[in-house]
Amino acid sequence: MFGTTRGGPPAEPRGIEWLTLDVRDDASVAGGVARALAAAGRIDVLVNNAGSGLAGALEDTTPADLVRQLDTNLLGPLRMVRAVAPHMRERGSGRIVQISSLAGRIGVPFQGAYSASKFALEGLSEALALELRPFGIDVVLVQPGDVRSGFGVARAWTETARANGLYRERAARAVAAMEQAERTGPPPERVARLVARIVAARRPRLRYVCATPLERSALLLQRLLPGRAFEAIVRATYDAPRGS
Repeated sequence: MFGTTRGGPPAEPRGIEWLTLDVRDDASVAGGVARALAAAGRIDVLVNNAGSGLAGALEDTTPADLVRQLDTNLLGPLRMVRAVAPHMRERGSGRIVQISSLAGRIGVPFQGAYSASKFALEGLSEALALELRPFGIDVVLVQPGDVRSGFGVARAWTETARANGLYRERAARAVAAMEQAERTGPPPERVARLVARIVAARRPRLRYVCATPLERSALLLQRLLPGRAFEAIVRATYDAPRGS
């Protein structure tokens, strides 16, 4: 997803022109960015929001499974940045907003491939912020918690996850806990409003958390508690006790 403006506020509200592209395909990315530039003349803001989720134990996750997960959640943002950054650099300004996740701060059991993709996006974006700052381009990470959207419905499973009796029941309970939290979580508009504030901010921070008080408390406990104590809390949250 990327937004364009023509410079300065419009005289009256305008609609949004949707351009379709596939962040997994270099040619599609290049074509989408070219169409945006042709329509608006410039790209001021890039919001990398495309994402997918893959469930299953990591032992049931093949290298090919992980590559597919990374192709959308990590390589997709990289493709978009590579296509858009040169145009921002020419003007000496721009803002790139990377939609990460609290799962990029806390490893989530039976969603390890997804967590890996978001941990990687965090590191990529930290480095990117340092590289692009001299050109007047800001890079910002947004870390949502569970959000009431269609993401959970679209979550896929690895091919062998449901058949492996060693993990099947624990994985099912963990994903059920995730889906319950997503169904009762805040609406996606809360994330959208935060992104709008980031876009309008004069000097945005590198990271913003968009989460419930309970989810924020988990980040605090991660810093304060011994590792094993925090791990026990995460296991209990997803009903995945050791040896069950």
